[in-house]
Amino acid sequence: MLIRESISGYKHIDLGNIKIAFTQVCQEEIFRDVYFAANSLYYVESGSATLHINGKDLTVKKGEICLIKQHSKLDIRKFKDRNGQDFKSIIFYLFPDFVTEFIKQGKKYSPVLISDEIIHLGRQLPLKLFFESLLPLFEAKKLDRTDIREKTFSALNHLSGHNRKLLHFLSANSKPVKIDLYEFMIHIAEHSYTVSELARLTGRSLSAFKRDFYEVFETTPHQWLLRKKIDYAVQLLSDKKMKASDISFMLGFNELSHFSAAFKKIKGIAPSHL
Repeated sequence: MLIRESISGYKHIDLGNIKIAFTQVCQEEIFRDVYFAANSLYYVESGSATLHINGKDLTVKKGEICLIKQHSKLDIRKFKDRNGQDFKSIIFYLFPDFVTEFIKQGKKYSPVLISDEIIHLGRQLPLKLFFESLLPLFEAKKLDRTDIREKTFSALNHLSGHNRKLLHFLSANSKPVKIDLYEFMIHIAEHSYTVSELARLTGRSLSAFKRDFYEVFETTPHQWLLRKKIDYAVQLLSDKKMKASDISFMLGFNELSHFSAAFKKIKGIAPSHL
């Protein structure tokens, strides 16, 4: 859950089969059961993070990157740096079709079995500059989608040249896996995914996803997600005093008016009344 006093900044950008999220944490705290729906590049811009999974700890320091396997659930303890600067991270969520396209364009290799949940890729100066160049985008909300997509390809090519495990890791995890719907939806309810994206991430066709979803939740995916997002918005408005415009953007509404209309329809009052 993102509703914490320690989180002083959270933004995300949707690029279709890539999603980018920025998080700023002003207090040292542990975040339990953090769920990664897709293979993810996790970059620490300031401070450090200790990732715990399957009884093992991995520390990612400032300027370092790690690759996290899709559908992984881990605990993350976030630390400020020695000067008291807030922890900041940028996460690239790479959807299976993006990963598949990247692998096809990559060099030929002989697949090997990779059992790792996380690969520590270390510090790479060219990528550090690339990640830092993205920070202003989370404020301006304007970007060249094609440029960012191509730079992400270049970043992965650079990483694969320095770590032979990367291509094997992505190849082993590029296919959607049919997973438990309830467990999946509970963890990603507040994130901005389309119904088609959710179907792919859970290893189902769109029709099979809708059918299975109704059997589990007795409603449509669209209605369930909308209600969850509005419930989440109520908590954000009440607990953190965030602006409706910021919440609207964070929850994936294209326009503030769309968010306000949905909020009023479900809760009976306008967001401004909270």
